[in-house]
Amino acid sequence: MRPGASLAIAGRELSAYFFSPLGWIVLALFLLVQGYAFYLMVELLSQPMAPHGAPMQFFFGGTFIYWLFVIMVVSAITMRLLAEERQRGTLEVLLTAPVSETEVVIGKFAAGWLFYGALWLPTLCFVAVLGQVAGRDAVSAGPVAAGYIGTMLAGGACIAIGTLISALARSQIGAALGTFAVLTLLLLLGPLELFTAEPWLEALVKHVNLFDHMEDFGRGVIDSRHVVFHASVITFCLAAAVKALERRKHV
Repeated sequence: MRPGASLAIAGRELSAYFFSPLGWIVLALFLLVQGYAFYLMVELLSQPMAPHGAPMQFFFGGTFIYWLFVIMVVSAITMRLLAEERQRGTLEVLLTAPVSETEVVIGKFAAGWLFYGALWLPTLCFVAVLGQVAGRDAVSAGPVAAGYIGTMLAGGACIAIGTLISALARSQIGAALGTFAVLTLLLLLGPLELFTAEPWLEALVKHVNLFDHMEDFGRGVIDSRHVVFHASVITFCLAAAVKALERRKHV
């Protein structure tokens, strides 16, 4: 595999995000919703009976709004990665170019992940605002850094799932709906922990509970099990996407 080829593909895809109306619409909606979520968090923490804990813990995955919008954003980001190429009839041209399927998948995934990270960059202003309002002592660098690390890891896993579905889907709409459905089901596995009687099943559900993952990251705890889980999802989904492209190339 040649890193240069993947970087070229990633650069082309990343520029397509920023030079398309969809990219700016996603960015604007993302900041609007995250800004509103931050406002709600500040209002909650300003109440006398506010729950204790790291302030940014409630911002990083502490609400269903966080996950719902992450799923929507990831579905919008990944639907065009490979499904658009197939819909336009350019996927065959790309696969016959002097690049491997692995380079294509990694380049597409990297572009989606980088764009996802770019969406979160402006939210650093929220940290600065909270530090001014609540005092710098109220905002610890550790939980904030861990929260962003967890956000990028969880986002990377979701982007990888979307990349795989985009490789399998026949249209962008199909890819978006498929990604939304799979990520929603993955998210809903977490609450099932309360209804499982078998210890092994409870442990399995707890291992994939995204709410627990981000709760730990928001408190400043970087659990190696969470890191391995997200890294494994990324690796498996990208490998499966490569196989899907290889199969299509030889059909």
